[in-house]
Amino acid sequence: MSLPGDVHRLLPAFLAAAEQQSFTAAARQLGITPAAISKSIRLLEQRLGRILFTRNTHYVVLTEEGTALRDQVAPLWSALGQALASPHSEPEGLVRVSVIPGFGRYRLVPVLHEFQQQYPLVRFDLAMDPRRVNLIGERIDVAIGQNLGHDDRIVSRPLQAMQQQMVASPAYLAEKGVPQTPEDLRHHRCLVHRNTGNGKLQRWLDDRWQPDEQQAWLIASHPDVLVDAAINGMGIITLADWYLTPHIANGTLVPVLKNAWPAALPLSVRYVDHRLAPRVRVFVEFLLRKFSA
Repeated sequence: MSLPGDVHRLLPAFLAAAEQQSFTAAARQLGITPAAISKSIRLLEQRLGRILFTRNTHYVVLTEEGTALRDQVAPLWSALGQALASPHSEPEGLVRVSVIPGFGRYRLVPVLHEFQQQYPLVRFDLAMDPRRVNLIGERIDVAIGQNLGHDDRIVSRPLQAMQQQMVASPAYLAEKGVPQTPEDLRHHRCLVHRNTGNGKLQRWLDDRWQPDEQQAWLIASHPDVLVDAAINGMGIITLADWYLTPHIANGTLVPVLKNAWPAALPLSVRYVDHRLAPRVRVFVEFLLRKFSA
């Protein structure tokens, strides 16, 4: 079926509004008026015979038909833009990144300035959520975390592994003693992280020992709270290495039961398997240089 000729000129307004979820923001992005955005989308809806947005006085939201159209058209439009762009043009635009919180704060954010010095026109939208994400459905360019699931459309490249470490303060260990076996933890004050993504308590030593809510002396959803509590002598914590390495190095926290630590968990950077936009490609390459396994 052939499309009406003017559909193609109406698509930029639709894609900008779908990205921004706002006619006003889309107008700023394209350098036109909100009225022009609204008119283009209204004409596109008429041409296609579909309602693409639900509107009210405060916001616009994609309908199911609008979401389907965006998911089908956006990658093609991006590929067309890349094909027509000068090979010498500088990468620019917004990169949407989903990253597990600890890696995001302690590994990624400290190097973003270095990246933006190389690519000053690339901007970031960071979602630091401890949950599994749908790259295609949520229109995320890059996800950093554990490689869960399999999808032929998704490329996964390995990054440095995450090591869970168990530590306590010297003062706590001097008072309560140093555990020699996982079973000894039953007699210690365990400070436990609750994952806000699934509501579960963090696993400690695989299946050898796991504190429950009755055994935990402190449960917190923010790992840095547990680090502060451990430094102040409240008990033993198990967290990813990026939270603990500086404190182990300066002696405020001491490793315990090191031989019982679980195997390091592999991390990966994932992205959709089609030709990457230049802004995404250079960011993935940067991540692999900085954090390659």
